[in-house]
Amino acid sequence: MTGVPADGTAVVLRDQRGGAYRSEVAGAQDGVLFLSPPRDLASGAFPPGTRLLVAWPDETSLRVLPVLLLNVTTDGRLAVQIQGAAWREERRRYARTNLDATLSIGYDRGDGQQVEAGGELIDLSEAALRGIVAQDHQALRRPRTPVRVRIELADDSFDISGYVLQGKPTARLDLGIEVVVLFHRPVPRVEELRRHLSGLVPGGS
Repeated sequence: MTGVPADGTAVVLRDQRGGAYRSEVAGAQDGVLFLSPPRDLASGAFPPGTRLLVAWPDETSLRVLPVLLLNVTTDGRLAVQIQGAAWREERRRYARTNLDATLSIGYDRGDGQQVEAGGELIDLSEAALRGIVAQDHQALRRPRTPVRVRIELADDSFDISGYVLQGKPTARLDLGIEVVVLFHRPVPRVEELRRHLSGLVPGGS
């Protein structure tokens, strides 16, 4: 399967709280990866159904694969089901938000009514974004929720469809929700977006 780390590949397992744990691919079968017991992580720390990201280096970038924990085998390996295609995080095209940008996320609240959530953009790449919205937008905590995002950068704006990968409450006083959105491919006007990102990252090209 393309876009999947090979047996023996050293990977980093990311959780929804920002934790990162070293592991290794110990096999794959029918859309399921088997990962060695993560280092520096207590056994049973992740219950079945936990959504995680598996990251590993690929030439000049990182590949990131969304997965769902199915179970832990008797020998401590994690059996995770692949939840979508892997994407690249190219560091020279990835911006932390010291950038001047605005974000809004549109979604269906469940009764056919479209809602717009204004938000704070935290991270942006050509494949995904991470942002914070107000606590009353609880629908954005549901994985796979379809969304349409509008990002305004400098004198340009981008309208991109995608879906929620994960959402979680933050420790902020306003109890905002941190949400990660993956963009549908192909991303419209991706070359223009890349130019903005490369201009925002020191040394970008």
